[in-house]
Order: sequence, then C-alpha cells, then structure tokens
Amino acid sequence: MTTTATSAPNQSVKRPQKRRVVITGIGAVTPLGNTLSDTWNGLLEGKLVAAPIKRFDAADYPSQIAYEVADFKLRRELLQTGEEMYLNDATSFAVNAAAEAMEQAQLTSVQVDPSRTAVCFGNGLTCPGLDWYSEVYVPKKFDDPSFTNHIRFFADQISSVLGRMIGAQGGVTTIHTACASSGQALGEAYEMIAYGDADLVLTGGSDSMINPFSAAGFALLGALSHRNDEPKTASRPFDRDRDGFVFGEGACVLIFEDYERAIQRGANIIAEVCGYGVTESAYRITDLHPEGRGPIEAMEMALNDAEIESSAVGYVNVHGTSTQLNDRIEALAIAKVFGEYSQSMFVSSTKSMTGHMIAAAGAIEFAFCVMALKHQLLPPSINIFEADPDCRISLTPMKVTTHAMRYALSNSVGFGGSNTAIIAGRIDT
Repeated sequence: MTTTATSAPNQSVKRPQKRRVVITGIGAVTPLGNTLSDTWNGLLEGKLVAAPIKRFDAADYPSQIAYEVADFKLRRELLQTGEEMYLNDATSFAVNAAAEAMEQAQLTSVQVDPSRTAVCFGNGLTCPGLDWYSEVYVPKKFDDPSFTNHIRFFADQISSVLGRMIGAQGGVTTIHTACASSGQALGEAYEMIAYGDADLVLTGGSDSMINPFSAAGFALLGALSHRNDEPKTASRPFDRDRDGFVFGEGACVLIFEDYERAIQRGANIIAEVCGYGVTESAYRITDLHPEGRGPIEAMEMALNDAEIESSAVGYVNVHGTSTQLNDRIEALAIAKVFGEYSQSMFVSSTKSMTGHMIAAAGAIEFAFCVMALKHQLLPPSINIFEADPDCRISLTPMKVTTHAMRYALSNSVGFGGSNTAIIAGRIDT
C-alpha cells in the first residue's frame, strides 16, 4: 500500500466494530435523464446536452450555457397537502429521485422501523429569484402572507419532506459544504449505520444554481467556462485548454442499509459502502492547497477505513471541475496517494456530461462508481482534445470500456476546503 495508517488523521481513535453497509436503492434526476437508468445510459453513450440557458435570460452574462434537466414532471401524488410550497427546482428533483430509490429498494411495501431510519442529505445554497425581489422586497410587502415562497429556499425543507416520505424518526440532517455536500452526506450516512446509530438512511443530494445570482457570483470568481458558442464541448476536465466549469443541476438519492438487515428482508443489494474519509484543507476558501493536502488525506482515510491496498481500486471518479487549478492539483493528489499505480488505474470526471451539479455532484458521481462496479464498465472520458501533460493520470478511454474491478472511489472537493472520498465495493452475486 502506498499510504500508511499514520499518514491519515484520526487513525489512532478506537471505534466499535463496524457493521457492513450496503446500497439497496438509487434514484436520479439529471441533465442526462429523469431516472437512474436514463442517466447511466446517457453517460455510457457520451451524451452531451449542454446548451444555452433557458431558465433565465443570460444574454448579458459572461457564461450563458448550462446542463439543464429537461421534461421534468414532479410526482405530486407523493406529496401531502401543502408540501409543494416548500419545494424549489432542486428539491423537486429530489422528491422524484427519492421515490425511485425507495421503489428500487422495495421500501414502499416493507415495514421500516421508524426509530432506526434516518435522513442525511446534502442540499445546495438556494436563493430567491428576481421575481421575489420585485414582488416583495421592492414594494415592501412585508405584511402580505400570500408571499411565502421564501420558505422553499430554506435548505432543510427537503430533508424534512424526504423524512416524511420514508418515515424517518431516527433523525434528519442537512449538510451544506458546497460541492462536497452530498459526498459528506453519503459518508455521514454510512457511518451512522456502520457504528450502530441507524439501520437505514436515505441519503444523497440535490442542487440547481442555474439562476441569475449564482451565475453572476461564479462569473466574478472566474470559475465558469466562456465557450458560449460551443456549449457541448465547454466542460472538458483534464483537457489542456479547459477554461472553467459549466453549471449542471439535479438530484441523486441512495438507500444505505445495514447488511444483515438487508439480507433479512430479502433486499436486492447493489453494492457495498466500504470506506469514507473527510477532511478540511484549512488553506483558502476557493483554492486547493498547492500540494493537494486535504484531498490526499481524505483518500488515505477512505483507504484505511476500507482496509484495502490502494492498488485494489480499479476506478476513481474525480471531482474534476474543468478549471485549470482544481484539475491539476487533484491529479497531483491522486499521483501521491496511488504512486506508480496511478499510471495504470483508470480515472475520469463525468462532469463533462452532467455539468457541475454542485451539492448533488458527490452523490451522482458515487452512484456512477456503483454502476461501474455493477456492470464492470468504465464511463468514457469526453471532451479530451489534448490531455493536459501536467495532469499525470490515466484517463478512461473516450468510449465505454469493459474493465474488471472490485472497488471504485469517488472524490469531492468543496469551496471552503471540504474534501470527501468514499469507496464502493462490488457485491459478488
């Protein structure tokens, strides 16, 4: 193994014996499709759906393109009276994704112990639209109770709705650590089960930052691609000429369960959650540490937690935003953790096909790892016109490829310095 237990933080802390944690359901709403199946098939096809923004008039913005969810219909029959007023675009996606995950896990017809069921969900930083400001703030209508749509921008509302849907009485947690939000939510959900605090956790993430305020903010940071005339090829992680990320949106929900409980109820187990690492770079809010500190430690923690050699990992779905600095430093971090093996282990960033789903990115990218293990297929690397020679990693081929693998790892890196790494393991059938 290229790392040691002492190189990762907190390895000396004694913990109780871990329980095995498995995945029994996954649902997704993404720019590639309104179900997990459609999303996965779109990924394998190398489908490119980025286009000029339709959600608002972006003609005067430096970046005018995005990966938007299309043809979405909220499953209103799943909601109780009055719940829809608490939903925005992103959290509406989460309702449908949760329903798909629960149906796949066969939870609609199985009694779940509410006191041992929880929700741990990553949600994005939403903000009121311009219409709210023009209708409420400008005319100072602060005493008009009909203008209550600000409620849908409270980050915790979706966790409460999802908790009601699954009957969770064991606790509801909302996590927002920017782009690491759902990666951290998955990890915390895994640990809740592994160390006996819950038997089943609905987890994942949702986000949509395709709005005027977010577009303006990230434009000021210089983080967005300006390839407005070629939207389909604008997101190009690890390409030498990458110039920034492209907004995506959507939701991904996973059902984590205690292995013994899942076996007892006859659940269809998709994969196992094997290891988790979470760190804080403690460097700068918007920049990775130049030596990769933070992501390195998170990956080392996950490998140690999973008790596997780094060479056992067959695929890494990296954060890979398509910004110059992030991609270069993340490649450096992978090289340091995996050593010489990093030249033969396959790596890709699927943001070339989904865009950057921000708080939902970690969940959907971990789901891609799970599906890669299940089908023994590598997602293609798309929009690589000339690989960056400074990113010394082995990218997946540009078309879907079969590849025997036992473990896959997903990285997330968030503004503010949060880093997560989570490892999925194949379940032998």
